[in-house]
Amino acid sequence: MNSKKKKKIFIIISAVVIVIALIIVLAILSIIKYVDTHTWATISVSGEINSFPTDDFAYEQEYLKGDNISFGDIILNITDITHDGTVEFKVQQGDLLNADGESVNDGILVKSNRADYKLNDGYVSLIVTDNRYQ
Repeated sequence: MNSKKKKKIFIIISAVVIVIALIIVLAILSIIKYVDTHTWATISVSGEINSFPTDDFAYEQEYLKGDNISFGDIILNITDITHDGTVEFKVQQGDLLNADGESVNDGILVKSNRADYKLNDGYVSLIVTDNRYQ
């Protein structure tokens, strides 16, 4: 074969490889987006805010990645939910404190394990009670 035919074959093979690579990347990105938008965690939130009068709260709700959990003046943003029910969050607003009274910026909730936090004027308990994905 002459060099022009070799060059043409090389260009065609390179183009096919690039197209296949793009298809694979788009498929992976689509799967990641699907998992992010079709994985729910049911989180139970309960606690008390020591104001006058004392304000108790307790509720359970399903959340997706990107949703917010709100109680008192605290807003937690859910940054990830895994297929096994582990939930990662970041504190978007307010002061969430650990057992030692140190400020918490982010956290992980493991399914069926209660996580207790202090507030400036109370406390909150968070627990992932269920998870599902389609």
